[in-house]
Amino acid sequence: MHPEYQNHAPGTDRSRVNPFGTKQTLTSTRRFFRVDRREISYLKFILEAYDGIAVLTTVDPVDGMVLLTVAPGCMADVRRVLAELAEEILIRELDPGAETADMRNILEQQTET
Repeated sequence: MHPEYQNHAPGTDRSRVNPFGTKQTLTSTRRFFRVDRREISYLKFILEAYDGIAVLTTVDPVDGMVLLTVAPGCMADVRRVLAELAEEILIRELDPGAETADMRNILEQQTET
């Protein structure tokens, strides 16, 4: 791990100044998606092949609800990958404003760890 990103305790400021003098926050982005449940493993393996851009957590395997935790600065890459995959499999981002109890529970559990 790059020394600049080490030793960040949960809840601490994870920002840094980029070469252009702009402050960047180093936090992951979390998005929920509905996927054909038969394709959850396929999606997970595809994302793992991109080495660190996102982590997939299965929220509800029966309904095909997954949580993608996207690394800082990688959202555009993840969106490109998902757009390509959408031509092969069912993948739909869930509206963040329409959180379900399952979504809230997962987010709370991840915040605690």
